Amino acid sequence: MESNMRKLILYILAVAVTAMTIFSCKDVRNSEVYRLLTDVDSYIESRPDSALAVLEGVDKAELTTNELEAKYALLMSMALDKNYIDRTDFEVLQPAIDYYENHGSATDKLRTFYYQGRIYQNGGDDEMAMECFVRAVEEGDEAEDCLTLARIYFAQGNIYSNLYNWDKYIKCNIYAADNFKKAGLTNSYANSLLRVINGYTLQKEYDKAFTVVEDFKSVINNISVNRLGDFYVNYLLLLVESKESKSVVTEKLNEYFENIPTDYIEWLSVSLIYSYLENYDKALEALNGFTIPEKTNNKIRYYAILSEAYKHKNKPTEALEAFEKYVTLTDSVEFRIFEQDTQFIEERHQLELKALQEKEAKTRTALICIIALLVALIAIYLIRKQLQIRTAEKKQLEIEKKRYEQLYADAIAERDALTKMIEDSSVKDETKAVIRERLEVLNKVIISHITDTSSANKKAFQELEALVTDRDSFIESTRLTIEGNNPEFIAALKKQGLTDEEINICCLYVIGLKGKDIKAYTSQPRHYNQSADIRHKLGLTENDTNLSIFLREMHQK
Repeated sequence: MESNMRKLILYILAVAVTAMTIFSCKDVRNSEVYRLLTDVDSYIESRPDSALAVLEGVDKAELTTNELEAKYALLMSMALDKNYIDRTDFEVLQPAIDYYENHGSATDKLRTFYYQGRIYQNGGDDEMAMECFVRAVEEGDEAEDCLTLARIYFAQGNIYSNLYNWDKYIKCNIYAADNFKKAGLTNSYANSLLRVINGYTLQKEYDKAFTVVEDFKSVINNISVNRLGDFYVNYLLLLVESKESKSVVTEKLNEYFENIPTDYIEWLSVSLIYSYLENYDKALEALNGFTIPEKTNNKIRYYAILSEAYKHKNKPTEALEAFEKYVTLTDSVEFRIFEQDTQFIEERHQLELKALQEKEAKTRTALICIIALLVALIAIYLIRKQLQIRTAEKKQLEIEKKRYEQLYADAIAERDALTKMIEDSSVKDETKAVIRERLEVLNKVIISHITDTSSANKKAFQELEALVTDRDSFIESTRLTIEGNNPEFIAALKKQGLTDEEINICCLYVIGLKGKDIKAYTSQPRHYNQSADIRHKLGLTENDTNLSIFLREMHQK
């Protein structure tokens, strides 16, 4: 009797708590401040300045729940970013980070992780920014906000460009272009296409670059003057890099001047094109009429082009001066360390040049200057190489220490993930056998790390490293087991055009691994966009089911 009474009381309390939660949510969403925030969300893209003004006028005392605080924090972070107010701290966004970690829609999570990544980018931490962007794509898999998704891929492309990883840079900008197009932002779509053209040009994949140029022409009449000017610049540089005939380059350059107002002309690139056309007077004219840019990257381009033009105009002193500024900008730290040695080379050259000018003709002077430039370039190259070697050795020691720590952490995480799969009744016995075999080795190595001496630990780490790095064999055995039990499943994936690596990932989804666990098993260091590729090939849209659920249902048919 007493037991039944206790159950009844607990049941009544549970119903009361649920009712309070429901009515609390209704009260929040019927409140005036909630309606105000929802209204701001509707026009924050088109009128970010108005949105910021309204949000700044909100009385914080009216944000009476965590949900209201989170919604306000996210919208305020969006408004600040869209008004080019770059934050490097999480004071504004933190309530959204805390709340949407376990609550909110897929769109809320997508946006929160994106703007968290933007803050890391503002602070110069690209690694943490990339982690946030990856989480955004994973957590917001079912989000309908294709515009934020486009911006995420665009931001990832920026990070890859800093790493000179042009393959990933191109891929991210292709994804960004697709989503910008879906969002109806033609100018942003065109901008992403231009980056794809630039990436293919840097990769010397000129045929692909020209194909994207043709795609770009479909929107050329619907873009801003700035974007049209960018197109001409990228197209001209592609023609130059692909060694197109000078007549074609000249024709396109004239078209650039005819269609783009003078104020929008990119004179640095124009001077480079004139150098390709061997019209060094025009190249210098383009540079001399142009204010030296503020950004370091543009300064580097400026002095590189200036040095090349002066060299061909037989002005060795000016060429050397421009070259020195170029070197200083490209590697100022290393240059300062060895400044005395470099100055010694330059001073010695000036004395030799003066003596030769008194004895020899002016034609010999130009030759000596070229030789001096080569000597300086080689000396600086060797200096930089030595510094890079020393820096790399120091970094390697730090990496080695962190690597062993990460290996152990990875082993623990893998053991926990595999243990959960053993407990999953939907996993077949043949697959469980493969998993148990790997678990046995993992547990042995982990135990030896905990109990043994430092010398034994080193041996354990070596075994652990061999196990963790040999994940290909685990993936292969998993795939063979699934293929033996269900060959139709593997055949269906191949028919959809999936690569072997993508099929391996599908098999890991089938046995119960989640997206974050699969990171540890892919052959690439990170698998930022592999799930998106698989979904595309399987014909899944953003509104379709979760990829893991889809694959497991497909395997069970």
